[in-house]
Amino acid sequence: MWLLNTETLTLKYFNEAQLKGLSFAILSHTWGSDEILFHEVQGDRAALQDRAGWKKLTSFCKTALAYGFGHGWMDTCCIDKRNSADVTEAINSAYMYYYDSGACFIHLEDVHKYADEATGSSGRAEVTRDQLLARVRTTRWIRRGWTLQEFIAPKRRYFFASDWSDIEDGDNLLDALAESTRISIDLLKDRDLLDGFCTAERMKWASRRETTRAEDVAYCLMGMFKVNMPVLYGEGAQNAFRRLQREIMQFSFDMTIFVWYGDYESSGLLAQSPSDFADTPLSSLWPPWDASAYSLTNAGLSISLNIINQQEIGEYGCCAKSDGNILLATLQCDVLTPEGQWEVPVIYLEPVMSANTARGRRWKTYRRIRCAERITLPPKLVEGGHYEDLVVLQDEQYEFVRRAKEKHIPSSGMASRMDLTM
Repeated sequence: MWLLNTETLTLKYFNEAQLKGLSFAILSHTWGSDEILFHEVQGDRAALQDRAGWKKLTSFCKTALAYGFGHGWMDTCCIDKRNSADVTEAINSAYMYYYDSGACFIHLEDVHKYADEATGSSGRAEVTRDQLLARVRTTRWIRRGWTLQEFIAPKRRYFFASDWSDIEDGDNLLDALAESTRISIDLLKDRDLLDGFCTAERMKWASRRETTRAEDVAYCLMGMFKVNMPVLYGEGAQNAFRRLQREIMQFSFDMTIFVWYGDYESSGLLAQSPSDFADTPLSSLWPPWDASAYSLTNAGLSISLNIINQQEIGEYGCCAKSDGNILLATLQCDVLTPEGQWEVPVIYLEPVMSANTARGRRWKTYRRIRCAERITLPPKLVEGGHYEDLVVLQDEQYEFVRRAKEKHIPSSGMASRMDLTM
């Protein structure tokens, strides 16, 4: 791990043993267009003096030193971005960098503590606390992907306005940020509560955030879920996010990973983007002994789900009528309804008949459909349900089946989606 000496502004590498017992400050900020990079810090500094990034670097080090930290880390210059191994290590370790830091300095460069017009003898009029908090609620910092883990992981946070003057801490500051980010105030006060929040809730925190590089929508969440995976820029956001979900599934019975809603005609059980979780209701996990195992195979996502007989539940709630081929399946978790009741989420599954037989073995193969519909049922209506072992095709597997049918059943012409489900 490379760290800045906050007095000399020089970089030094520390191995794992050297980091033990070393307290360092860490910076959370939003990148500008003129940041100072790793190789520039080690080069001729005379050319850096007039750059905005140099001012940020020196202000961070000066502030960290004033708080008693001899070393500091900032992502602009403490990662050698020309070295892919260094980038991969930093991305996979970023959450722990913030978790292990002595303090996180959060610089809100677009939050100004003074009014636009100069008044009074001092030349500037400071805004009120309420006005300042209003600016904090709309800062660009809360809309960036990487700053999510940078907000949650540190044990100690200090907030600074654009001019590096401190923003006084207090519950009303955390209240404002909790409201804007939709992160629980309890978690913001105690980072070690993170394991108590389900997958869907964590995804929801990230659902409206943006990243400069498409794949970072997934990479910036690895630490939040305590998973690691290779960093493959160029694979695309959707592929990266699906890889993230696969990694999460390997270590979890948490079925809220499937409680998402998207405007898709059909889909697998995995979401395409964190944005699919934007409006997911508050969710609660079932105990592990009541949950079924599930896994992603080369034939699809293998899972056991409780199949609901619509004739038995009638037209309860928002369950729209479906034809005889479509299944209603419940997920093994609870969600909070707008009426304040905890109910079981339900999804629609449509059979993909062309994929039901492989080398003589029968598979009950499906696709999720009507993905935007939000359906829940009271627990009493799903107790003692009928569980079936199913395979739900992901997009790439569904496309493989579709192409195979076109090739091997030429009389059908171009197979449509309905051809596959009849």
